[in-house]
Amino acid sequence: MAPSTIAIFPLPDVILFPGTYLPLHIFESRYRLMIEYCSESDDELAIAPLIRNQTPKDKLITDIHTVFGWGKIVQKEYLPDGRSNIVLEGKGVVELVEYQSMDPFRIATVKEYERSSVNRNQENFQEVLDEIIQLTRRIIVYEGAPEPFLKMIEDIHNYSHPIDFITSLLQYDTNQRQEILMERDEIKRAEILRNILQKINLKE
Repeated sequence: MAPSTIAIFPLPDVILFPGTYLPLHIFESRYRLMIEYCSESDDELAIAPLIRNQTPKDKLITDIHTVFGWGKIVQKEYLPDGRSNIVLEGKGVVELVEYQSMDPFRIATVKEYERSSVNRNQENFQEVLDEIIQLTRRIIVYEGAPEPFLKMIEDIHNYSHPIDFITSLLQYDTNQRQEILMERDEIKRAEILRNILQKINLKE
């Protein structure tokens, strides 16, 4: 179940997808306080991508996308100087309702952003997913990925969020990845990803 109140960590070009893991290095003092807050709030944390090319007057309200991923901190490593390394497991997607606080870090009221999933045995979904796996494998082979990574791609069928997982792996335009995060229908998410991968393959 999605939280109703959560700390938000705004980051450039970073999107947390359900079923994925995100390692983060925490060094700013305000975000050290944020991690302390999360420790007292079920270790829940949201990651919101910053909006590029915003005007200064909109900075406090529209500088992040209002639909973003949230997750649980599943690993913490506290360093002697106060910094820390954490690993965040993506649990779902929420939508910003309103801010409760902006200082020293953002805390907001949020609501669940519902996204559908399909039967993995559904024929048209399997066809699109098979093509996505093939296109993804071609891209990462071209980039020199190691064999264990290739094996992981072959096992995507067994993942609970295969489209989100592949989207999180490939570093392409943030707005396109955000579009996939915000698309509620899983088949449409798959089709968007397939179209992106086809264009990437054409460039190689």
